[in-house]
Amino acid sequence: MAGCGGGGSDAGGGSPAEAAAKVCEEHAVAQLDGKLHEMDVAALAASMRDAEEGTKFLTAPIVIEPGLASETKQVVECTVRFNDGQAAPEIIRFVFNW
Repeated sequence: MAGCGGGGSDAGGGSPAEAAAKVCEEHAVAQLDGKLHEMDVAALAASMRDAEEGTKFLTAPIVIEPGLASETKQVVECTVRFNDGQAAPEIIRFVFNW
């Protein structure tokens, strides 16, 4: 079914990379406990590559508390696994890399 769509655009919202990026972003938001942040979710999705044991690895920069004196720049590293019968991938490993 991956060949369906015909428009040549990646903006369908339903690709595996986009699903993985969404799960990773949601996890980042939960870890940040309400802090403001900026992260390019499209770049996170575009970074997806194969990792060990059938997992996928995604990475992208994140700015926590942008514009504030406490602003920090880090890199999100997120490893996910797609399982049959589940709508979203599960997070296997997630870190903020300083």
